[in-house]
Amino acid sequence: MKILKRIKFMLMLLYTSTFPRCEKILIFGSWLGEKYADNPRYLFEYVIKNRPDLKAIWITSNQDVFKELQKKQYPVMMADESETHKIIKKAKYIFTATGIFDIGVENSRLIGGAFLINLWHGIPLKKIMYDDKHSALHNRSKLVTLVEKIPLRNYFVISTSTAITQIYQSAFRVKKSHILELGQPRNDYFYDKSYPASSLIQELKSKNIILYMPTHRNEGKKQINLDNLMDLNRLNKWCEETNSIFVIKKHFYHSKEKTLEKEYSSIIDVTNEKVDAQELLKYSKILITDYSSCYIDYLLLNRPIIFFNYDYDDYLRMDRSLYFPYEKVTPGEKCQNFDELLVTLQNLYVGKDDYREQRENIKTFFYSSETQKSVSEKIINHVLNL
Repeated sequence: MKILKRIKFMLMLLYTSTFPRCEKILIFGSWLGEKYADNPRYLFEYVIKNRPDLKAIWITSNQDVFKELQKKQYPVMMADESETHKIIKKAKYIFTATGIFDIGVENSRLIGGAFLINLWHGIPLKKIMYDDKHSALHNRSKLVTLVEKIPLRNYFVISTSTAITQIYQSAFRVKKSHILELGQPRNDYFYDKSYPASSLIQELKSKNIILYMPTHRNEGKKQINLDNLMDLNRLNKWCEETNSIFVIKKHFYHSKEKTLEKEYSSIIDVTNEKVDAQELLKYSKILITDYSSCYIDYLLLNRPIIFFNYDYDDYLRMDRSLYFPYEKVTPGEKCQNFDELLVTLQNLYVGKDDYREQRENIKTFFYSSETQKSVSEKIINHVLNL
């Protein structure tokens, strides 16, 4: 049955690859159509604001996202509408964050011959796609992959440096010529002063924002219980004494689990709030993470990073292996428990930052000089000339 579905999918892609496509129509989607976020969002907004000669349209499967963009008067369509299918058949360029299902499963069959630009959703520390031994893709035949990509011959992935390009060749099984070292549009937020701060940030920015952004555990199947990991009463007291606010932003996969058992004056969970991760990074004074690639974005700001890797051995054994030796690419204090975490926070509060130079060095590994700045304009110009 799966083979039959795959054959039908391939035939539909081949059929739609014969359609004429309009080079002025650009389609954007993100996170299986459920979110308005990540690299496609920032590139979409760049086109809306700066390229009136192009027709940019956001495709979503989420009614809340649809209403949000309608309110902003941005071009948006629901994925399962017949008019959406028609526009997908005409569009020459498709931009995604995870893959072709970002614009809807049905629409993914209609993009044969279009230029598919995978902006991805962060520079990987953890192994991804075909490199991830826990992924169904890992054991897929290279011949099958090659055949499937025939109607998707215009598939490209966006990278940030030579080192990341090498990783993407195996992770996505694409030729080097189909990896474009152009940078991440979402990091334009760090450099663009025209973005207004959200009401949440306006409320918090008088304090020292300490941002905790852990990665997911087993795609959200294993809960992250902060009451077991931290002494939240002690943490709250320290935050009160230092005019700090501890902001928790868990991965999308953990959005349905409870984070805090009670309310605290200086600890808040914004996992389900409408605040973008890049905004939280931009306004935070310290980032606490573990194996999440958010710290690689944060390197562009050269601010202190703490790695709260309390489950390091279990994570590597049960979840995913890493592309690099962890110690060599994580420029910050490694904390195995809450006591170590609190000591490190206090040291940073009094100005003891021993990793400034190391952060700069590692930044140049993950980013070329051309990707350490706003990149949306360059990406659009390059893609339109492919």
